[in-house]
Amino acid sequence: MSQQPLTHCRTHREHYLQALFDFLRIPSISTLPEAAPDMQRAAEWLAEAMTRIGLDQVAVMPTAGHPLVYGQWLGAGPQAPTLLFYGHYDVQPVDPLDEWLSPPFEPTVRNNQLFCRGATDDKGQVYLVLAAIDSYLRTEGRLPINLKVIIEGEEEISSPNLAPWVEEHRAMLACDAVLICDSGILAEDVPLINHGTRGLTYMEIEVQGPATDLHSGGFGGVVDNPFNVLVRILAQLQDGETRRVLIPGFYDQVAPPDALEERLLAQVPVSDPVVQGLTGAPAVAGEAGYTAAERLTVRPTLDIHGMPGGFTGEGKKTVIPARASAKVSMRLVPNQDPAEIATLFERTVKSLAPSTVKVTVRTLGLARWSLVDLNEPAIQAAARAYEAGFGTPPLFMRGGGTLPIVADFQDILGRPVVMMGFGLPGDNAHAPNEKMSLTLFQRGMETVIHYFALLPEMMQAG
Repeated sequence: MSQQPLTHCRTHREHYLQALFDFLRIPSISTLPEAAPDMQRAAEWLAEAMTRIGLDQVAVMPTAGHPLVYGQWLGAGPQAPTLLFYGHYDVQPVDPLDEWLSPPFEPTVRNNQLFCRGATDDKGQVYLVLAAIDSYLRTEGRLPINLKVIIEGEEEISSPNLAPWVEEHRAMLACDAVLICDSGILAEDVPLINHGTRGLTYMEIEVQGPATDLHSGGFGGVVDNPFNVLVRILAQLQDGETRRVLIPGFYDQVAPPDALEERLLAQVPVSDPVVQGLTGAPAVAGEAGYTAAERLTVRPTLDIHGMPGGFTGEGKKTVIPARASAKVSMRLVPNQDPAEIATLFERTVKSLAPSTVKVTVRTLGLARWSLVDLNEPAIQAAARAYEAGFGTPPLFMRGGGTLPIVADFQDILGRPVVMMGFGLPGDNAHAPNEKMSLTLFQRGMETVIHYFALLPEMMQAG
């Protein structure tokens, strides 16, 4: 391939960073209703940037929620492969604000790290792809592939309107592969291809006891405390020794990884000491009989996320609350069905509930797992691009998180999804002091440039 796009992105890095800084300064927090004007401003900023780098048919397109931005470049001709790039411009809230070392929406560079909300999730990764496109078009006047781009504004609220929009625009989005840069690698010199994601079943349990809060001195011992009942129920959902989920039928459909994936996963340097070092936990935990890498990727989980209710203020208050609730999620793997797991969860919780309380179980969210064939030419092109950009071949493992749109793209468009990210485990993506390595911003641009060049070759060979 020509070296000109690579040279251009290196010599113009500061230019691209300054543009990214402007993008990052827009507080596009999708979950806050009051941020709607900023969401529109971010979409319009993107549309202007995409037009400026040479994409065609650029438009801010409405959805039932926040708008998305579409653009394309189809000048490579019908014989060249078409790549669809997906990203998102919305970001997480910044709470707790007092833990930020610099203002969350003022890009700040310290020790070669760019600190700002959205730096790695996902504005920084979106913009390095746009910079790669710009570097190619400015130096070569064309791309070696046809390219379509959609950047949405609702990923951080589970993309409620994206799948219907993709379904409606299926013909417009026809492609040979989908590229997503919204994930991470293991270290600055250890690239990683995520070839799958876990699914998710998110539930809420509400336990209703007395009609109103009661004095524990006057009624303690004669009515069931909803919190006591809730804790007893939750404790029976997971074995305290083996960490196995105790919901009957939970593991019935779990498909183990094949021999190739087992070999590749064994190469991933994720161990108990590594996890302990990353998290600061006194010791690691998880399902007995599996390695840390397996527990993070190919095994399902159950986690309690919050238990609102009762009295949590300063001091003391001896109250028996009228109700208590808990939010619980389960990460799922092939071939677990999220809706079936929700049914099993509800059935188990209600079977554990005593007659002294009323228990309601609600489903708050469902997302399907995804898995991509490692032999897909689009995946092999990504592996070669990582090696060209980093000087070392990538490792392979499934991502432990959930990206619902991956399964949606596979189902609706029928094409493989390549997850080629440039974040790091310690980038604080949903926490204070989110950051992105400037080294990885540069390597990301170069790797994407290599991917554009390699995809036609690999698709033709495949």
